[in-house]
Amino acid sequence: MPMVTVHHLDEWGQLVSTAPADLVGVALEERRPPTEPVAYHGRPGKLSNWWCATTGGHVVCGSLRVRGVALELDFDPDIAWIGGQPVELRWRGARGKRRWRPDFMVRTVGGARHAVVVAPDKGDGPQWRENLEVLHEVAAAAGWRVSVHHVPARMRLENLELAGEYRQPMTVPAQEQEALEAAFYHERPLAEGVLVSGVPQGLAMDLAYRLVWQRRLTVHWDRPLGPWATAWCAEAAA
Repeated sequence: MPMVTVHHLDEWGQLVSTAPADLVGVALEERRPPTEPVAYHGRPGKLSNWWCATTGGHVVCGSLRVRGVALELDFDPDIAWIGGQPVELRWRGARGKRRWRPDFMVRTVGGARHAVVVAPDKGDGPQWRENLEVLHEVAAAAGWRVSVHHVPARMRLENLELAGEYRQPMTVPAQEQEALEAAFYHERPLAEGVLVSGVPQGLAMDLAYRLVWQRRLTVHWDRPLGPWATAWCAEAAA
């Protein structure tokens, strides 16, 4: 393996270069990118921050494809923290100096750290394979795991984007939430459950989508998440 250095911001916000083994237990996922964020190399796209319900702040994304994976991570209840591009790996490869930023560093509820990278959409060429090989070696030394994610399928992504519009915290009277959840004890269309819940219709539909985002209502993610999509209470299914 080539000698790899990891460039990141330290706890005082200063740019430092560290050996992978010195990063065991370091909360890099909570730090900003080491320099100005960069777009996904070799692919058309643009930087697109995602306001993250998991952290209550913005996560840097190198492209719209990467943003789709950020949305999936934000929806995952096992993820406790997400950081966009907080580390940059540098090494000398067969073709000279190389540098690469994994798309995310995340920490799970159980405390495990993952370097998350988004799989390329047009095959895994030699550069991608070299990047992954280096990342796996760094992760082994730093105590991380490596996770390769694909962009969610189109229908799932569209549904996550819709539910994600309701991810911001909002105070909801417990009585109204309980009434709406009770209406979905059995699977039924969202619009139907909203009507029978007794909760004012406008509020009830917004709350229904909010409960989908919170995983309190379960839906068929491979079907359009419109008013006639069926949903049911997650607790009832458990």
